[in-house]
Amino acid sequence: MIQTKYGEFDGNKWEAVCQVCFKIRYEEHSYQEIKADGDGDHGIEGFTKRGDAFQCYCPEKDYTQDELHEHIRDKVTEDLKKLVKYRSKLKSKLNGTKIKRWILVTPNYHKNKIIDHCSKKSVEYRQKNIEILDDDFEVLIYDAEYFAAELPVALGSVGDKLFIQHGESSDEDIAKFKSSDSSQAINVIKKTEQMFEDYSHSHSQRQIDTLAAAFIRQYLQGAPVISELSKRHGKLYERYLRAVDDMAEQLDQKRIFHESSRREFIKKISSEVNEMVNEDLSSLDRVTRNKISQYVVALWLADCPLRFD
Repeated sequence: MIQTKYGEFDGNKWEAVCQVCFKIRYEEHSYQEIKADGDGDHGIEGFTKRGDAFQCYCPEKDYTQDELHEHIRDKVTEDLKKLVKYRSKLKSKLNGTKIKRWILVTPNYHKNKIIDHCSKKSVEYRQKNIEILDDDFEVLIYDAEYFAAELPVALGSVGDKLFIQHGESSDEDIAKFKSSDSSQAINVIKKTEQMFEDYSHSHSQRQIDTLAAAFIRQYLQGAPVISELSKRHGKLYERYLRAVDDMAEQLDQKRIFHESSRREFIKKISSEVNEMVNEDLSSLDRVTRNKISQYVVALWLADCPLRFD
C-alpha cells in the first residue's frame, strides 16, 4: 500500500480505479477492458479503437525516487516484451486495431529519465515490425493527474473517497501571517477579538491568540485544497463555489436575526458550512471535507463576508 496525493493504493485498488477512469474518459473511443486470464494480461489491460493501450502499475511500497524509477523502468521493459510473446492472442482481441500508444499508468513518477527510457523503447519496438503495432508506435507514461477529473467517480466505485492533500501550517507560518499586516491577517485578529467582547466570562489575550492562530491555520491548510479542486477537479470546484457563494450572500441576514453571542454565531455558521460541504462534496473523504469546512469559515473571517459590525 502506498500513500499518494489522492489517497492510499495497492495494486488491485489502483487497477480497479484506473479501469473506471479509462471507461469514463475513453467511452467515445470504445474502450475495451482486457481481464487477466491464466497467462496474465498479455501486456495490456485495455485498449481503445483509436489505438491507445493501457497497462497499470502501482508500486508495492513507498520507494525512494531512485528505487521507484528502477521499478517503473523494469515494468515498462518487461511488459513490452509481452506484446511480442502474446501477439497472436492480442491480435484476436484487437480485431484489426493497431496499437499506436502503449501507456503505463502509475500513481506518480519522479525521474524524467523514465521518459527517455520510454522514448528509446518506442524506437526499439517500431523497428521490430510487429503486426499489432502501428508504424508510429509510442511508449508513454501517465500519472494519476492525467485522470484527476475521473478520480472522484472512480474512487466511489470501489467504495472509497477522494483525498486531497492539505497545506502545511507551522507555528512559524502562522506567526508570519499574523505579522504580515495584510488585510486578511488584520481581519482575522480583529474579528477574533470581537468574539470575546460579548462574552460574559473573563478571558485572556492568550485565549484570543490561540483562537486566532486556529483560524489562520485553517486558512493556510485549506487554501491548497481549494486550489487543487480548481485545477484538477472542475466539476467539484464549481459545486463548491455555488454552495459557498449562496451561503455567503445570507451571512448578514443570519447575523441580524441571530440573538446569541458572536462565538455562538460562529459555531452555528460552522455547523451549517460543515453540513453543506458533507452534502455537496460527498465524494471527498472526511479529512478533506473537514479541511474545506474549516477553510470556508476562516476565509469569510479573512475576506469580510463574515462581519460583526
